[in-house]
Amino acid sequence: MLKQFECENFKGFSEPLIMDFSASRYDFNKSLIHHDIVSKALVYGKNGSGKSNLGIALFDIVSHLSDAKRMDNVYLQNYLCLNSKKTTARFKYTFCFQENEVVYEYHKANPDFLVSEKLTVNGKTLLNYHYLNAVPKLIDASLTGNLQIHLTGNRLSILKYIYRNTPQSSESILNKLMNFVNGMLWFRSLSEGNNYAGFTNGVASLDETIYSTNQKEELQKFLKENGVDFDLDFSLFNNIHALMVKFPKGKIPFLSISSTGTSSLYLFFYWRYFFPQLSFLFIDEFDAFLHYESAEYLIKIINQYENLQSVVTTHNTYLMNNKITRPDCCYIINGNQIKNLPACTDKEIREAHNLEKLYINGVFND
Repeated sequence: MLKQFECENFKGFSEPLIMDFSASRYDFNKSLIHHDIVSKALVYGKNGSGKSNLGIALFDIVSHLSDAKRMDNVYLQNYLCLNSKKTTARFKYTFCFQENEVVYEYHKANPDFLVSEKLTVNGKTLLNYHYLNAVPKLIDASLTGNLQIHLTGNRLSILKYIYRNTPQSSESILNKLMNFVNGMLWFRSLSEGNNYAGFTNGVASLDETIYSTNQKEELQKFLKENGVDFDLDFSLFNNIHALMVKFPKGKIPFLSISSTGTSSLYLFFYWRYFFPQLSFLFIDEFDAFLHYESAEYLIKIINQYENLQSVVTTHNTYLMNNKITRPDCCYIINGNQIKNLPACTDKEIREAHNLEKLYINGVFND
């Protein structure tokens, strides 16, 4: 699990932004907490407050430790904060793997330009590697064994190089770290189209995946439970299966008659198939096109996956209720600050409180 994330001088975050996933002591909805770490987070904030940039920042680690799909170039413009004179962006991830605390920190000048990497396990530094200067490079033998390091340039991560060239047991810290990163998925659905990063590199079409995994009936049920009652079928065009909607006078492609909300539901259903394989999920603009009841329905689905840590950005205050979340799982972002509800007020928050009403009335405007 990710215990804390910190970044600085990245996009709109000129000063350090720290997202602490440490849980508070509430006695309800305990399934949303895993080993005292928030497992299911909702992030609120005004337009332009940094919700989308938070997801992009969190997934920067994927760009050099994983071979999965990176953010599109449009998300990587203005990599460094234009309000800062600093020449590198800094990222720091604190993980908890069972009883071990693992801190991975690095600096970059741009998406492909690593400046330094540092790995600390339970307070002991195992790796401190600088690419551009003559500072002595620390690489603990417990990481490399007999591996001879032959790394040129700074586009390839030293940590990834070690992982790829040394045998790793399933219980090794490095293996757990890399498995977490390889299991990270970010996606969003907007009017201009769908987008994703992490987890995989090149996916089959949504229709073809639903066909090959035999999920047509489940999809039809899922849509009906969200108010979309379609009779689904498949047709073969140029050896590609297309999802169709059947009517008395014929069939029509599903996506050609789907609203933006229905398309968002379809995208969620597609990715849900992979949830058991994920370690970390970030959904941006989660319910931009969804009815509030559908939004709650999808949150309840995410909450069912105990070993999946998730962050969802939303403007939907209806979700801010103690039936499906809890105060320490709701965060408010504003520029360079992101804090959960208990940290935003001196007021004691209890299970009986109406979180939405408190939020709207400005109780959390510290």
